[in-house]
Amino acid sequence: MLLRVSARIRRGARLGAALLALLEGAPALASEPMDRLGWQSVPAGPQDESVAALALAPGDGGLAVGDSRGVRIVDASGGFRRLLQRGPVRDLAFLPDSLGPPATLLAATGVGFYRVERDGRARLLTPAPGVEARDVHRIAVSATAVAVATSAGAFLSDDVRRWTRLAARLPLAPARAVALRETAAGLECLAVVDERLWSVRLARGGEAAGAGLRAEQVTLQPIAGVRGESGGPVDVVFDVGGADAVALLPGAFAVRAAATAGWSLLRPVLPPGASARRLLAARGRLWLATDRGLLTAPELAGPWQRAAPPAGSGDVRALAGDAQRLYAAAGDRVLAARERAAASDAPAALRLRTAEGDPPIELVHRAALAYLDLRPERIARLSRGAARRGWLPVVALRLVRARDEDRGVDHDEAFTSGETRLLVDRDRSLARDFEASLSFSWDLGDLAYYPEQIDVSREAREVIKLRDDVLDEVTQLYFERRRVLAELAARPDAPPAEALRLRLRAAELAAGIDAWTGGWFQRARAGGP
Repeated sequence: MLLRVSARIRRGARLGAALLALLEGAPALASEPMDRLGWQSVPAGPQDESVAALALAPGDGGLAVGDSRGVRIVDASGGFRRLLQRGPVRDLAFLPDSLGPPATLLAATGVGFYRVERDGRARLLTPAPGVEARDVHRIAVSATAVAVATSAGAFLSDDVRRWTRLAARLPLAPARAVALRETAAGLECLAVVDERLWSVRLARGGEAAGAGLRAEQVTLQPIAGVRGESGGPVDVVFDVGGADAVALLPGAFAVRAAATAGWSLLRPVLPPGASARRLLAARGRLWLATDRGLLTAPELAGPWQRAAPPAGSGDVRALAGDAQRLYAAAGDRVLAARERAAASDAPAALRLRTAEGDPPIELVHRAALAYLDLRPERIARLSRGAARRGWLPVVALRLVRARDEDRGVDHDEAFTSGETRLLVDRDRSLARDFEASLSFSWDLGDLAYYPEQIDVSREAREVIKLRDDVLDEVTQLYFERRRVLAELAARPDAPPAEALRLRLRAAELAAGIDAWTGGWFQRARAGGP
């Protein structure tokens, strides 16, 4: 084969006097003791798909999970079924009964915007002509309308069949987020278009492209002090935390006290480098999803603290919940909040393990193996690679450069008019050639047996031995720390010097576990010595 070759620094909490008055005057949400709240994984299918969207059906209709491959529905009994084989999914929302049959789902994916019926039938929706209009980023649903934020702008519909642009005065630019609320006069919509926040008030009875809604008032919503936040708000929410509306920025809240008031900026204290993604009120508290873990607070002003692990230390991309339920998408898992037994009701061994807020030993083992790359998946990948080795060719690239040069000299004599003349003729030719060849060769015997599989087996034995040593060391450190903390708790009247010695020993053991887990243990601890 011949080829031709050619050449954030943590921000302090700064709050204006007006916002303080608002939050102090607002009724605080009921606080749920955080030491009673834990998490359990929802059996939502294979745990190898990144989950980025959740939607909770009204009543006991189940939970919709959007991952990198499509949409799954988890029912109340724990079973799951896949409805849509399109991904990755960006957002999900269930339609109210007034806009469609029960359990009808809207799914915004990377390859289109779909309406999915309960039986799995899917129909592609097109808010406007063009590919960009089908590139939906966020869905907002009210009792009588649906709004979507797309790469072509924000669109609205009151029957999920006919769509109209949210408002003609809005910029013809990508929309990032959208929120919808029913009011006495019609609808109010907040939309982030062209990285700016807009408020649109709509009334019924107009001639707006068959949607039955017309924009009566369109106003740009300036947020003072937001210049440092690149990209504008990432989420907008109505009626949360005692505020009329909240626009969520990566590191701050823009809070509106009333529908006719301006916006005030509130900067909560977040984990260093954390970027906020979603804000939700559920189970009597506020929940903030960030790329550094799930945070919770009784009110917008905080204090914000980490939720219990693993949600409190994972990359949380989506939330869904109501007054009784709360779900979080952390990596490739869906976690459900659950009540933990009180310490006085738990067995003595369980109380010893969790009394000071340390994560359970099984989570510590997982963190250590993940940090040291000693999980079984590593050997499984090597084994699969060795099994597929025979299908991979040996590629050879050959480059040849040739140079051909000829030189010639001819001598002759001529006798003219009595004189002899010597004649010399010289000639020279030069040629250069370049050649490139690319070849592929397969050894089909490797399909039946590849010799380096023996090396994989040897590596697996070494990894298993090393993994046993690591787990043994971590287990000893962990339970030695538990014994020290138990001794400290059993001796409340110990001399100060002895109590200090025990605390230092517990901190030393915690530092050892922290080193084996790459800092995970310290982040996952709820507190304590």
